Amino acid sequence: MSNPTPPPISVIGDLLLAIGTAAAPALAVPDGYTRLPSGDERIAIAVRGAVRHGVTADGTHWLAVADLVDGDLAEGAAAYAGPVVQNGWRGRFAQLLWQPGRERLVAVTDHFSTLPLYVFRHADGLYVASDLRLLAALPQCARTIDKVAVYHYLNFGCIPAPHTICREIAHVEPGTRASWEAGTLHLERYFLPEYPQDLHGDEDRLAADLRERIVETVHDYRPGGEADSWGCFLSGGTDSSSIVSILAHQQPPRRVRSFSIGFAEAGYDELDFARLAAEACGAEPSFATVGREQTTSLVDSIVRHYDQPFGNASAVPTLACADLARRHGVDVLLAGDGGDEIFGGNQRYAKDWVMESFYRLPPPLKALGRAVGRGAGRSANHFLQRVDNFFRRSSLPNPDRFYTDDSFASDYYEKLLTPAFRAEVGRDASLEFMRELYARGGEASPLHRIMRLDLSMAIAQNDLVKVHGACKASGVSVRYPYVDPALVAYTGRLPAQYKVRRTHKRYLFKRAMAQVLPEAILRKKKQGFGLPIAVWLRSDPAFIETVKGVLFDARTRQRGWFEPGCVEALIDEHMRGSWDHSGAIWQMLVLELWLRRHLDGR
Repeated sequence: MSNPTPPPISVIGDLLLAIGTAAAPALAVPDGYTRLPSGDERIAIAVRGAVRHGVTADGTHWLAVADLVDGDLAEGAAAYAGPVVQNGWRGRFAQLLWQPGRERLVAVTDHFSTLPLYVFRHADGLYVASDLRLLAALPQCARTIDKVAVYHYLNFGCIPAPHTICREIAHVEPGTRASWEAGTLHLERYFLPEYPQDLHGDEDRLAADLRERIVETVHDYRPGGEADSWGCFLSGGTDSSSIVSILAHQQPPRRVRSFSIGFAEAGYDELDFARLAAEACGAEPSFATVGREQTTSLVDSIVRHYDQPFGNASAVPTLACADLARRHGVDVLLAGDGGDEIFGGNQRYAKDWVMESFYRLPPPLKALGRAVGRGAGRSANHFLQRVDNFFRRSSLPNPDRFYTDDSFASDYYEKLLTPAFRAEVGRDASLEFMRELYARGGEASPLHRIMRLDLSMAIAQNDLVKVHGACKASGVSVRYPYVDPALVAYTGRLPAQYKVRRTHKRYLFKRAMAQVLPEAILRKKKQGFGLPIAVWLRSDPAFIETVKGVLFDARTRQRGWFEPGCVEALIDEHMRGSWDHSGAIWQMLVLELWLRRHLDGR
């Protein structure tokens, strides 16, 4: 039974645990941390902030950073430590379980790993932490930079689990139970989205049922306590706007608080839509803008607070929004992440429908289209090059076709990466990683297979990492109604044509929200929560000088990873407007700054 008004629980905390086969490994307590009793001489624990600890009736100890909407941490021994994983909890959790005297430790992440866990094996011991830097700081850790992880970062903008920037440290994947017993680590994936597509019938009834499910889920995730202590991200898009609107109608006469960030640059600012959404439902909005000058300080904050290099530039406005909420006395925010990936809102889903249609043509027709594309690609005309790009990508099966959206390092493999780097990492390393993820899970339609891939990559490894890092840095907790496992499972029962119908995105969601959202919000073109670095890299001399000062100095060149001539060409092409390389340039900048702060030296 869901708790209708779950209490606001801070999940701003960190834990570090060490377990040995005979005695606890040496574990110095980091500054600001407290040592906890473990009940077992083989285990040492240090914690900081909102970390919870308890003992069940059968003597099982548990340690957790968590904010459960449905479930009880004290039941963790039965739910996640038994022979069959019972994954009925809803909300955020990272929990460790052990029984004194038994050589077994269980570590479990929530369904989308919204709270991370990392493991490091050394000699006869295992170290587990909620922040990678806690393990990297151990004297036993060599902190060897994993070039494959760097390559993934350059392609995906993040380092996907189980990889980390340090070769010796592994990131526990989403929805995974890790069991350490007698010196052996076993990993078991207990959750993957599935798509039985068994809901059919009248579209009006299905839309009403979907609306009811969404409203119920958002209601479940509404924090308890005073309305002034919590609020919502509000970008002006359909997901965040729907959450704000639903909550505003559920809790009169108190006004729901919303927080929005905009930019002065045209094409990046959605504050008008955020205002429209807030006014339509009677929310109490707060707005702020981010400029280039503020971005410089926020980049330093991102480098300081994220425990791995993180190249998604929208972390900057996310951090600014979380800071804005905190300044207004808010300590819990609700976010709309995941809506695109369960309702069918990503533009590339519609684009992939077109490409899949071409891919399924008879081979002679595909060959003709490919020949037309090659001819167009020889032109210097940007549009004709895009024609070639379309036919080339449409000739590929998924996930290879989907990967071409995130393949910067693969595309520039010989030009960008030095021979020494390429000797350690093959061109297809990231593609093979994506293929392996794509193959997981049960049978599903072509659309649902890429939606599941997005939930595993774009959401669990990128967007949720972004929001968690920004909120944690600002001292704010966050909740994600649209990655609720029960809601994800329900939307998996809806056939693919109710998500994307030809090129119409969010088909059933828009029908379901017709009574909730203004028509202008439902009809608006998806924009995303980007940062106008593309503009600044062409028009702001100070910003350009900052970027060049990092990427071309001796310290960066000494790493021996990137060919300076290629980096210079990328910046030059971008500044001339011949191609948008802002994402790749930003990723290289953040990577270098992060390494300097956290891994260079001891």
